[in-house]
Amino acid sequence: MTEQEFDYLMAVRRKEDTTGFSKDTVLACSKAGWVKNNKVTADGMEALAPYKVDNAIIMAAGRSRRCMPLSNYLPKGLFEIKGDTMVERQIKQLHDAGIKEIVLVVGYLKERYYEMAKKYPELIVIDNTEWEEKNNMSSLYAAKDYIKASYICCSDNWFAHNVYRDYVYDSYYACLYSDEFCNEYCVKGLDDRGYMTEVKKGGEKAWYTIGEAFFSKSFSAKFVDLMVKEYYDPDMKYMLWDDFQIKHITELLMKIKRYDDSECKEFDTTDDILQFYPNFKEFIDQFFQEDELINSTQRISYLSNYSDTKQYSVVATEQLTGRMHVNENLFGPSPKCLEVLHNAKMEDLYLYDLTREDELAIEVSKVTEIPTDSIFIHSGSSDVIKTIMTIVLNKDDTVLISNPAWNYYKSVCELRHAKAAYYDVVPGKDSYEFDIKNLLSEAKKTKPRIIVITTPHNPTGAVISRNDLEKVIKENPSSLIIVDEAYLGLSTVTYDAKYLLSSYNNVVFCRTFSKLYGLAGIRMGYGLCTPMAKQVFKLDLNPFRVSNIGRKVCIAALRDTDYYSKLTKTIIKLKDDFISEINKIKGIKAYKSAANFIFIRFNENLGEKDKEIDVQALKDYLSSNGYLTRLWTEGSHLSMRITVAPQPDMDKVLELIKEFVSK
Repeated sequence: MTEQEFDYLMAVRRKEDTTGFSKDTVLACSKAGWVKNNKVTADGMEALAPYKVDNAIIMAAGRSRRCMPLSNYLPKGLFEIKGDTMVERQIKQLHDAGIKEIVLVVGYLKERYYEMAKKYPELIVIDNTEWEEKNNMSSLYAAKDYIKASYICCSDNWFAHNVYRDYVYDSYYACLYSDEFCNEYCVKGLDDRGYMTEVKKGGEKAWYTIGEAFFSKSFSAKFVDLMVKEYYDPDMKYMLWDDFQIKHITELLMKIKRYDDSECKEFDTTDDILQFYPNFKEFIDQFFQEDELINSTQRISYLSNYSDTKQYSVVATEQLTGRMHVNENLFGPSPKCLEVLHNAKMEDLYLYDLTREDELAIEVSKVTEIPTDSIFIHSGSSDVIKTIMTIVLNKDDTVLISNPAWNYYKSVCELRHAKAAYYDVVPGKDSYEFDIKNLLSEAKKTKPRIIVITTPHNPTGAVISRNDLEKVIKENPSSLIIVDEAYLGLSTVTYDAKYLLSSYNNVVFCRTFSKLYGLAGIRMGYGLCTPMAKQVFKLDLNPFRVSNIGRKVCIAALRDTDYYSKLTKTIIKLKDDFISEINKIKGIKAYKSAANFIFIRFNENLGEKDKEIDVQALKDYLSSNGYLTRLWTEGSHLSMRITVAPQPDMDKVLELIKEFVSK
């Protein structure tokens, strides 16, 4: 079927004017038995079947900062224009066109969309968990299983009339024309079949892409295949899907669909909306009057400094088993910790601890041989780190962090309006290593206010040597060195914190009871620093001590040295055995680790005929079998971190990985 024949059938079917079609086209459709008595026949509908639209995917995950302050509290797709929110107008138009399967991909303020979705029982809502880190390619990746013969829509587009159809001949992107220069994706060339050959950002007297797009089944198959292969390339992080199509423009063939300027609207700011629809002001006023979160415009203004700040978050799960993704101690704490809870008294619940000395600080002092005036207790080492950065950092200061690293450091840095710089932790022969030369070079170049050294390192399990640690402290007297020892005790590696604190005044050690001691649910940690530094850090601490019962539980853990000594040996053996076995699988390299997790790289030293391992698919396979793991991006590499668990779990995960690789 030619495109002209398709258009004619659709015009007949929709009872539109057909006088503009050539006699040859009309005759061809009649001879084929597709049209009879000005109606599309059953044969005609069968001929149209390959062009049936399967669904529509509406991307609604983005934040729309240019529409603040309203977008601080309501996603742009839920802005109401002429009686409907923008996203609901499209949903209704799609339904009217006969497209019933609609996939809504959400991220920012997703709860607002959840509430709206209750009105549309058939609406499929998917969470894009990467919306803060990546551009809208991440939304299409989240919806990749639904991309077939699909409309690709943006939640904040507004169409004057219903542009959607239940049958579409070929892939296209909607376009408007501009005589004047516009900073949009301008189509610079079309081939003789009408497919785009060149698209560039910025231009005049050109058609530019805007509004909906349509992916045919063949287009979608190529698009998804290329997307999955390249998704973890560094460049993909910032790509719009437009950029991806342009990158593969000779493979992802797409035509343009020309619209009049009045047909399609894309609003960048609330001022744009007000210019188009002045009554939008009433919607804004009513929203701020009714919404419980907002009482006045004054309340909005003081939050504006944080509009670009991203909060560190952990992916939620209801699972209580197979949690090999957040480095909890999956063996549990000493039984003596539970005894403390059984023996708790009412006073532990309703009284503040106002005793002169903190019993937990005294116990930590006994273990570390460091005086209590150098110890401060906090609710987890993450809060120790946050307190230090809150006190020390000023706007535009630099924090030097490892690459890769725990993202929490960067999130606290951004909260203080400081900048993050990076030094390398790199793969060696059998274990990752701190690139000290690179660290010192970056420190000299960036002059950081703070240098963070995580040892054992998360996510690689690397350790910095005692000499190198002291060298960093000694050569950077103007920087505060935060030594994050969250995974201390899970190997034989130790540092002489007492010596370093007595020799240097620019170092702080952060420790937790969450990892080795298995007390993540208690939320307790502590810092080791000079007495003068403690007095300053205390300014950010709560005037009342953290949980009475929690501190007693931690004391019990510190005293049960036999239990944790045996536990450390168990974890080391399980870790070493797993590494030894998994390294027998071709294309997989697991590295020695001084923590309670194993860091694994994939597709190393493969031959030309060897099949690459799809790491994302492996993660999904493990998850479907009850085991959660964590992926990390290193340049173009996708790596996996697995928490050490009891023997049956380690054996099962190894078995599942072997099964997956052998498929």
